[in-house]
Amino acid sequence: MSEVYGIVYTERNPAAKEAAERVKRILENRGLAAEIYSASNLIYSSLSESISLVITLGGDGTILKTVGALGNPEAAILGVNFGRGGYLTEVEAEDLDKALERVLVKDYTVERKMMLSITVDGESVGDALNEAYIASQILGKTLSFVVRRDDEVIAEGSADGLIIASPIGSTAYSFSAGGPIVDDDLEAVILTPVCPISGLKPMVLSLNHRIDVLAGSDYGFSMVIDGYRMRKFYKRSLMINVRRSSRSVAFLRLGPGGGLARRIRKKLA
Repeated sequence: MSEVYGIVYTERNPAAKEAAERVKRILENRGLAAEIYSASNLIYSSLSESISLVITLGGDGTILKTVGALGNPEAAILGVNFGRGGYLTEVEAEDLDKALERVLVKDYTVERKMMLSITVDGESVGDALNEAYIASQILGKTLSFVVRRDDEVIAEGSADGLIIASPIGSTAYSFSAGGPIVDDDLEAVILTPVCPISGLKPMVLSLNHRIDVLAGSDYGFSMVIDGYRMRKFYKRSLMINVRRSSRSVAFLRLGPGGGLARRIRKKLA
């Protein structure tokens, strides 16, 4: 059975939808099956399990929604930037045709990136490719945080929120909040406080240890995973555990200059 390609586009850019339809025609003219999805629809649905390769036409949000909707966990993703930042994408929109030809002749490598597994009070709330953000349900109300590595308290303080980021997510929201850029090859988590009042600074912790964060609030909590999946907790305290997920994400690389190097160049430009 021939490969089935998924094409995911952002509705925010009309050129992305036009490109999706064009890519579908090219693939079908080569005798290949292709299915088109809009990124917003993937918030509530999944990609077909038969899809083995996904071409995303959008920005980082399109890729994050695609990752969350993968029906086949082994499916690889080629990100083409039709968005604003596009830090997770591999090529720009003007290079789509060249990239597609290379994909069709399998002139690429596959790079797998770790995800974070987040649990709250012992219950899984999902996996994050970029980050999980925890804040109060009431804007402007601070939270208290106690960070534990194994059984030892290593930091505590108050802040408007806390970003729990993966290495690949270190160039996203965490970086904008003052966190460091961390090499993708490190098995680590980045904890970046948002508007800390006292006692907290960005830190990078090895996932070879148990990492727990005890959060306190008088107004409940909101957690957002990868920018679009939200959970609310009507409690005064949460025990958040972070570890490496059993899942990882496969990205297509078309040569030197992609991946971490591309993200850093774009972020520091």
